Amino acid sequence: MANVGRKLGVNISTCMLEANISLDSFAKHLGYSIKDVWNVIEGKVIIPPVELDKMACLLKTTKSELINHEPDSFVPDLQYMKEFSNPDNLDRILDLMDEYVELREVV
Repeated sequence: MANVGRKLGVNISTCMLEANISLDSFAKHLGYSIKDVWNVIEGKVIIPPVELDKMACLLKTTKSELINHEPDSFVPDLQYMKEFSNPDNLDRILDLMDEYVELREVV
């Protein structure tokens, strides 16, 4: 698996699918915007322990399970994560893409 943030994001997204919680509902329950939730799912933000507890409670799981679970399958939108034999290469590419998107948003 790539980095911890992305792994956490996959686990949160998987739990949302299993619990049949929509992105919109998840965002409203936590007081986040849809963009904030996508940033969490994509591993772009560091989630404070208090917020992680809220997410785990909403998803009816534990904080430890969200952090440590190794997913068997990938969320359809994040299928690219299993295509890399070297997770460091995946991290480099995703980091470059993130930087590009941020620069485009600024411009």
